Amino acid sequence: MTNGEITIGTRDGAAHVLRCLKVWYELPNDVLFAAINLVDRFLTKMKVRPKHMACISVSSFHLAVQQLSMPVIDTEDLVAISQCRCTSRDLVRMADIVANKLGVQMNLAPVTALSFIRLFYYIFENAAKALGLSEIFKSAISLADLEMRLEILACDASCASIRPSELALVMIFTQMDVYVSANKDNGLVHQQIHDLVDYAIQLQKFCRIPDSSFLYSHSIVTKILSLYNGQHKIPYKQRLVWKLSSRTMRVLRPTDKLTSYLPTIAEHHHANGSVNNNLRFRTGSVSSEDDGEDWPTSPIVAVCEQFVDE
Repeated sequence: MTNGEITIGTRDGAAHVLRCLKVWYELPNDVLFAAINLVDRFLTKMKVRPKHMACISVSSFHLAVQQLSMPVIDTEDLVAISQCRCTSRDLVRMADIVANKLGVQMNLAPVTALSFIRLFYYIFENAAKALGLSEIFKSAISLADLEMRLEILACDASCASIRPSELALVMIFTQMDVYVSANKDNGLVHQQIHDLVDYAIQLQKFCRIPDSSFLYSHSIVTKILSLYNGQHKIPYKQRLVWKLSSRTMRVLRPTDKLTSYLPTIAEHHHANGSVNNNLRFRTGSVSSEDDGEDWPTSPIVAVCEQFVDE
């Protein structure tokens, strides 16, 4: 969207913030998917200005916690942690607006791609057991890994228009593809996993997912996950953003006396038993005043990203 409306980057940046909040408050994945579901539905139904996106997304998170009957989160704390630039009263009021516009039913979990990924996982688990392929299935697919990667897809607007059931099934197919590629030289394993793939194809037909739609969704998912996996192979380069109050900024300025070199931390002197005169170069960082905007407006890897071995 353009012309003062929400862009794809703004939507995805807000989704990554919600993912960070989910980790910060140690909440289950259900809360994240319910919150993103509320955000996407609200954006589809209402015309929203970019300056309201932070409040809407964090309010949806707050509403998802209530909808799933999770322990109550203090709104003042949520506002401070999320840096959504609104008051706790604004947050509660916006949550009521989202609930009314979308007809949210409390104590009733919404059906999302997470619901289908769990359902399909247990269906495949039972099918693998019936086919005598339980060991192969456990080696090829992990529910925790599926849910983690599904979070990455949920934070990407490209997947927002894909049916939840289709997205979940494509995710399972993708994991099977990875396992097949890793064991392409093992003929027996290759044949056994293909038995599960055949079962997945039958499930696709049962869900009435056309091949054309499935292949298109598969290409989108593969592209997103390839970019995500590639991020683990490069150094983390995001600069630190220091948030300073106006009073602190007045004390710090002028900055002409600041040096770009910092002395070695004193505790290292005691640990080594000698003085080390090496200086550590100050890494790049910026003040939040440089940009005037610290709420994410493009897809980013959250600071609290949970990395897994590929």
